Amino acid sequence: MRIEVVKDLNRAEALTGVVVVFDVFRASNTIISLLSEGASKVFLFSGLEEAREFKEQNPDYLLLGERDGLAPPGFEGGNSPCSARSLDLAGRRVILTTSAGTQSVHRLGRARAVFFGSFANAAFLARHIRSMNPDEVHLLPMGLNALSPAVEDDEAAWWLARLLKGEQPDFTEVRPKLMNCDGADRLRSLNQVDDLEFCTSPDTHDLIAEVHMAEPPWAGAV
Repeated sequence: MRIEVVKDLNRAEALTGVVVVFDVFRASNTIISLLSEGASKVFLFSGLEEAREFKEQNPDYLLLGERDGLAPPGFEGGNSPCSARSLDLAGRRVILTTSAGTQSVHRLGRARAVFFGSFANAAFLARHIRSMNPDEVHLLPMGLNALSPAVEDDEAAWWLARLLKGEQPDFTEVRPKLMNCDGADRLRSLNQVDDLEFCTSPDTHDLIAEVHMAEPPWAGAV
């Protein structure tokens, strides 16, 4: 199994094998939380208007999203894993658009399988991927607004890489980097410290968030 951390998002369309998308603060964790709380599908959109139009076509779906860390006007909620816990999600379908995590998913059509990864499901995801026995695994840290590197996404990618290799990394070495990075400061400035704690807690969810490359693409629990 060849494991690669992909820093160039322009390569997304060419990636084959297994791809894991990392948006630790917070799309990966929001999707994990939504599915854990019972959502049946999370439809993934790059653009706000696309998401709004899909909501108009499907008024019973829950419209969630984020730009600059906050819910856009007219949306029913933001991009928050903790807020998902307060929603009645059993069997519901959700529409989600975010600044980073949902931006490149539609470009991953050549991949054998696409998953959302974070610290919250890392050990479970590593076991699942190993059971697939893939030739290649591409770890895709999305970064800030899918434009510049983010410590939390890079660290999560390397964390999963080490688990896939059978190592047992020490989270106490990683947590200080997460709590002192720019992304953590942004969440604190938005008074979203509960989300920060959720996103920096390892192995809290035995759940696989797999992307189905339909039109539009959607994530579901495995």
